[in-house]
Amino acid sequence: MIHGMTGFSSKVFSYRGRRWLMSIRCVNHKFLDCVINLPEELLVIDEKIKKELRSVLHRGRIVFGLISLDPPVRQLVLDKKLLRAYLHCMKKISRSLNIKLDIAVNDIIRLPEFISLHADGGSVPRGFVVVFKKAMRVAVKKLLMLRKKEGQAICAELRKRATTIRHKLATIQARAASIIAENEKRLGPDELRDFLKSCNIAEEVNRLKFHITTFCTTLMQTGSLGKILDFIAQEMQREVNTLSAKFRDERVSYLSVIIKDEIEKIREQVQNVE
Repeated sequence: MIHGMTGFSSKVFSYRGRRWLMSIRCVNHKFLDCVINLPEELLVIDEKIKKELRSVLHRGRIVFGLISLDPPVRQLVLDKKLLRAYLHCMKKISRSLNIKLDIAVNDIIRLPEFISLHADGGSVPRGFVVVFKKAMRVAVKKLLMLRKKEGQAICAELRKRATTIRHKLATIQARAASIIAENEKRLGPDELRDFLKSCNIAEEVNRLKFHITTFCTTLMQTGSLGKILDFIAQEMQREVNTLSAKFRDERVSYLSVIIKDEIEKIREQVQNVE
């Protein structure tokens, strides 16, 4: 069964008393495009999130967001190695210039970059990753259910339009057969032969029937089907254009326009299919 491409899901989870809000939003797109918005402290798991999304989603623009609902626990981190290097350099200058080394705490604090501010110590705990993955599975499952429901609605509409095309095509066949029968009575052998040669639409009708059947069968398959369905719809459009150009009849032209309109609406809806 086809799936749609639009949907939204969210999940709130907690880790060590801090609450997080995860959101996944999906809209139509020709390809799979993942945009990940994370706090700076969690950027290291960006690729893991993309890999997880790509394993279950095949088409659409996915915007994944994660924000903290509580203020982060922030810590000062000292780069002791850098500080020792500063002090060693100061002592070296003191000896070489014969200057008394007089360093106060305020002087040390002013040294650049050896003190930095990090949230949660600047690392992603393994326990957080476990809780995060569990929450993400829930959010993704909810998103897939919404895309499935959208796919069911789109499938029903596409099948309805395919049925309309079948009925209009059957009417065209009946109309063509009626006109051919009339011409068989009034035209001579040579004229009839030329008429039948120029107005033979049997091949186009059969191909269009085949494409409609293939289209409906594809709707019930699994996987990423949007591009395949769009290709089949293009072929349907090609056949009806040829058919209407070959058989010059007002009624056939009118029915062909209706079929073309249905195919165009099919192609519009297929853009929403994964």
